[in-house]
Amino acid sequence: MIDTKFTNIFGKGWYRDQSLKTGYIYQLYAYLRSQEGRGDPWADQASGMLLHPAINAGVDESVLIQGHRMRFATVDLAGEHIAIKQRLLELVASN
Repeated sequence: MIDTKFTNIFGKGWYRDQSLKTGYIYQLYAYLRSQEGRGDPWADQASGMLLHPAINAGVDESVLIQGHRMRFATVDLAGEHIAIKQRLLELVASN
């Protein structure tokens, strides 16, 4: 599952200036967990990615929570169109 947002991937955290937006993490988690228990082993272990735009920056972090890989990544929209396309293909292929 890929969810896209057209905002900054970071927000202000409790203990640091930049932190992944908690609401988006919970949203991705809820999407993945809602697919469980339907008799599809792929859905029971589905992975998800939250994809954000960036300018001259890059984020690519992942975590495994209760059998679901959750990935948080950006695509640098300041790059050449070929680089943007390559990044998107890499993200989809490795998710």
